[in-house]
Amino acid sequence: MQNPTGAPRPWYKDRWPWLLMAGPFLAVVAGIITFRIAVVTADDMVTDDYYKRGKDINLELGRDKVAIQLGIDAQAMFSDDGQSVRVLTTSKTPLQGDLVLTLLHPTRQQDDQHVTLTRQGDNIYQARINAGNAKHWYVRLEDKAGKWRLQGEWRPGESAMVQLGNPKLEQPAQ
Repeated sequence: MQNPTGAPRPWYKDRWPWLLMAGPFLAVVAGIITFRIAVVTADDMVTDDYYKRGKDINLELGRDKVAIQLGIDAQAMFSDDGQSVRVLTTSKTPLQGDLVLTLLHPTRQQDDQHVTLTRQGDNIYQARINAGNAKHWYVRLEDKAGKWRLQGEWRPGESAMVQLGNPKLEQPAQ
C-alpha cells in the first residue's frame, strides 16, 4: 500500500503482517501456559518404581488377612458437616489402644488425612476430620502398630456411613 504522498508504507504499519503473526504467537503462549499447568499440577498417582510399589502392595495384603483372622469389622459414620467421624468396631478379641483412620483422596496426595481415633467406650472411637469438598474418599482403618487394616470407600454426597472391610479377601476361592 501507499500513503497519500505516493511513497510506500512500511510493512509494520499494515495490519495483515500482524494478523498473520498473531496465530504463531498465541500458539507459543498457549504452549507455555500448558507446560506450566503440567508442571504445577503433577499427578501424584504415577510412581517411578512401579515394580517395587507392586511388591509393597502384596505385602500390605497380609494385613487384610490378619484383620479377617481376628474377626475385625468396622463401620465409620461421618457427621453431616464432614468435621467428625465415629467408628464402631467388632472383633473376636477386644481391640487395644487408639486406632488410625486415613482418608485418601483419589488423585491429590496433599489432601490425604491421617487422624488418630480415640477410644470413647467399648468398640467406639471418635476423631475430628476435615473432609473438605471432595466427592470421593478411600478410607483405611488400622491399628497403630500396623498389624491389620480395613478399607472402604466414602462418597459424602451419597451416604454418611461406610462399611469397612476386605470383601475381596473374604470370598472363598473356587
